[in-house]
Amino acid sequence: MMRKIRRFVCMIIMLLTLCDSMTLFAQRYGGLPRQAITNRLLISNGPDGPIQGGESAVTDMVLFEDGWIYGSTKATWGAEQCHIFRTNGEKIEHVLNVTSEIKQQTAISDLIMGHDNLLIGCTSTYDQIFDEEDIDYEGGHLFSFDPETGLLDDLGIMAANQGINCIAVDTVRSLVYGVTYPAGHLFSFDLKLKTVRDFGEVMTPWRIKDFGRISWRGVPKVLMIDDAGTVYFSTYLRTEIEMAKQEQMKGGSTSYSSLKGGRIYRLSPGDDHPVFTGAVIPTQVGMDSDPLYENGIASAIRSHDGGFWCGTINDGFLFKFQPSTSLVINKGKTFQYWNLKSLAYGGDGKLYMLGGRDEDNSWIMSYDPTIGSLACLGWPENTAQCNVICADKNGRIIIAENLRHSFMWVFDPFKVSR
Repeated sequence: MMRKIRRFVCMIIMLLTLCDSMTLFAQRYGGLPRQAITNRLLISNGPDGPIQGGESAVTDMVLFEDGWIYGSTKATWGAEQCHIFRTNGEKIEHVLNVTSEIKQQTAISDLIMGHDNLLIGCTSTYDQIFDEEDIDYEGGHLFSFDPETGLLDDLGIMAANQGINCIAVDTVRSLVYGVTYPAGHLFSFDLKLKTVRDFGEVMTPWRIKDFGRISWRGVPKVLMIDDAGTVYFSTYLRTEIEMAKQEQMKGGSTSYSSLKGGRIYRLSPGDDHPVFTGAVIPTQVGMDSDPLYENGIASAIRSHDGGFWCGTINDGFLFKFQPSTSLVINKGKTFQYWNLKSLAYGGDGKLYMLGGRDEDNSWIMSYDPTIGSLACLGWPENTAQCNVICADKNGRIIIAENLRHSFMWVFDPFKVSR
């Protein structure tokens, strides 16, 4: 009888241990505090909806004065449509199928706020299309969209057979600046005259084939504009180094190219070519020569003192850049991963950061400028792969995924337990 009782007690202990371990697993150790995630929304609408599976990978989001956040998507997994949607953190509304208005465009690569409350965007397509020998892609377009009227104005192709990687607007001079992809040319578009000016190549891109995927590294991912209308971006400095006589081979090259990444360049109004500012972003030394290692700025946001908070691509450093003095202040990094893809100010005054490799979990981090502290807060959900964050009118952080069926999470900084 006692043996049966002991056996029963052992079984109870084993069940309790199993339940406890399942509870810990369900909590997904390392995730954002559950009480701080106030909503979870699915962006795709199913096979019959306006945004179908494969069309909901979010590329950017912009907060408008009316309280709506307007977002853009790109097609993945062979889909062909890209969209504009809007959200207030409580629901998602489809706004426009951009591909139905501008043919061949499968991705909205960037969104910015223009003058007169207009949304300005740029388009591109799949990387493998740029790698085709006989490319039939006409080129990426600039467009403006009026949320009040719902009308899209196609501003045209900026460079034949090239996509557009990123844009920024000088509202004073009515100029939109952009970088082509994969050629890496800086250009400007005059919104009044409807003219394009090419400032030449700012980065000779590296063609990389990684796990069967083709991409071009080194092309600037973000442009920054200060109050004077000067444009800043990070790129690579190429120098030719003469080989020693002992290194040279008969009939071979007498020099080799050296690439140094993370150099910040500027183009001032009236200049014909960008110039090196002398500023170099924080980096782990000695890795620039590896083409899989892309050293540049992944994200930027204006700081309250007129400078820019910036996040680096591979190393994941947070730093401040002061344009007036070309000063770079390194604030460090909060975790071992890299790629600070997106930055946003929360209602609590902290700077929130989205980080993580493209094919891995996305993490949310914060920087408190009042005390200079960095914190790694966790992920919205295990396996969530996100591309952009944006603050809503209430100071909550909207986190958007970039998968075939993409979700959106609403993170409330005020509901994080102290």
